[in-house]
Amino acid sequence: MTHNDEQVSMSAIDLCRNINRKAANEYAVRGVSPEDIALGAIYSAFDITEVAKGPGVVAVEWLRTALDVIERQVIAGEPVQ
Repeated sequence: MTHNDEQVSMSAIDLCRNINRKAANEYAVRGVSPEDIALGAIYSAFDITEVAKGPGVVAVEWLRTALDVIERQVIAGEPVQ
C-alpha cells in the first residue's frame, strides 16, 4: 500500500492500470495479439511482484491471492478495482 494509505494506494493503482492499458493499445496497433499482450502483462506482473514481495513461489502465491480477490469481485458483480 502506498504510504500505508488506502486512498493514495487506490489512486496509484488506477494510474498504473491506465498506463498499462495505454501500452496494451500501442502493442495492438503494432499487431500484437490480445493473448500475447495479456501474457506479457502477466509475466511483467510476476517480474514486478518478485521485486515487491520476493522471488519465485512467493511472487506466484501473492499473485494468486490478488487474482482470488479479483475473482470474488467478478463473481459478486462488483467493479474490479
